[in-house]
Amino acid sequence: MTQKFMENLKNLWYSITGGGSNGMKGLVDAKELGVYISEYYEEKFNKPISPLKLQKALYFCFGYWGGFIRKSKGHSKKEIDLNYSEYLFDNTIEAWVYGPVIPDVYNVDKAKELSNYKNSNLFNGMDYVQEFINGILDDVLPVNDFKLVEISHEDKCWKKHFNKNNIFHNAEIPKEEIIREYAKNS
Repeated sequence: MTQKFMENLKNLWYSITGGGSNGMKGLVDAKELGVYISEYYEEKFNKPISPLKLQKALYFCFGYWGGFIRKSKGHSKKEIDLNYSEYLFDNTIEAWVYGPVIPDVYNVDKAKELSNYKNSNLFNGMDYVQEFINGILDDVLPVNDFKLVEISHEDKCWKKHFNKNNIFHNAEIPKEEIIREYAKNS
């Protein structure tokens, strides 16, 4: 089966069920967000983003967004309506040697096809989401690649799903575990 067929099947499943296994649907596609992050980085630093930094930026955006929304739902006083999905994106996150990776993005980035997923309407009507993501990126992107790896290796959800003795390092990290950890730590 082709990747496009699988993507269409996943979209059909989401349209039928209303989202992933817990009923949540991501706000954006990780590949489109990857293009956004790449362009944001290039604009700020006048050079292309490394694959490692792109992966960590995506992961930290997912974790901090999900944690923030989860935690905000527990407060009765809200300064802003945060009726958003906790899932920034639906794409699978796996525990690889250098930390969490979104394989969908890794594969198209490696094939030099990430720019094919540019979406000029990525945050259309979601200005607050874009501001939040930009804030995370402003904190994450200046950090050295391997410092980001080191930070991601501290996450319990990565530690739990990474086994250095496995031949393949591609165990899925459940999104719920990431969100729970970031809601607890933020």
